[in-house]
Amino acid sequence: MLFVLIILTIWVLLNILFVLIVVPPRKPRPQTAATTLSPAPIDRSQRENEQDEPFSVRHVIVSVAMGAFFVLVPPLLALRDAVIRLLSRSRRDGN
Repeated sequence: MLFVLIILTIWVLLNILFVLIVVPPRKPRPQTAATTLSPAPIDRSQRENEQDEPFSVRHVIVSVAMGAFFVLVPPLLALRDAVIRLLSRSRRDGN
């Protein structure tokens, strides 16, 4: 049971890491003319300064690392189980 909780915790933390680092912030919705529901008048001069986020090597490195982690975890867990079985068998045969 502890093993399942550890794996679940790591999975949740990696998902949070992915969302915080890799996913860019949402772009604002296109503004139409001010309506009666607008909380404040919209300043059009600020929209000219907004630009898309530049290409980031950090995002590529993090996404590749996370992809490699998710691809390699099942074989590594199988390898760990095989080594544990081998060690327990040799310990049982030795005693």
